Amino acid sequence: MIDDAFRAWLARHAAGPARALQRAGVTPNQVTIAATIMGVAAAGLVAAKMPLFGIFLWIGSRLLDGYDGLLARLGDRTTLFGGYLDITGDMLAYTAMAIGFAVAMPADAVRWMMVLLGYVLAITTTLALSSLAERADRQVGGNRSIQFTRAWAEGGETTLVYVVIALVPSASRIVLGAWMVLLAVTAVQRTLLARRLLR
Repeated sequence: MIDDAFRAWLARHAAGPARALQRAGVTPNQVTIAATIMGVAAAGLVAAKMPLFGIFLWIGSRLLDGYDGLLARLGDRTTLFGGYLDITGDMLAYTAMAIGFAVAMPADAVRWMMVLLGYVLAITTTLALSSLAERADRQVGGNRSIQFTRAWAEGGETTLVYVVIALVPSASRIVLGAWMVLLAVTAVQRTLLARRLLR
């Protein structure tokens, strides 16, 4: 829900690093890969029960992830493969973090499995709706490589959940319960939208 606002803020007020990367000859896909590696490394730190280091690296990875598309647009280097790589890297990082928390918090392992199920439903409904809406010549949201519809559970909210659980692990069951509900609501939102648009 906050992702679009964050990307707009980044483009207006914090585009300097993207310009620096462009001058250095760094490609958008290299930024995507670096952000993914950082995200997976953050998951490893969380699994090793170093959540504060892990969440610090995670936030860095998500900030870096915000720059791949910005860098691509600055240099007119947007590609469909870049969009593919971005969503694939994002899902690898997000699910790796969930697994990392499950390893570090075995008492909540089943809840984290339910979160992973929520991720599967969220990304499946996103990609299915995007693909079929394009075939039906319908616009469902955004100017990214893949059309994303706004929902309650997006990347920004995922990061907030990880930060809260890393900082206040005693609240994990309440936070995970609420997060599972938001993931389910997101899947329902997109399903209802698909039912209305895809005839």
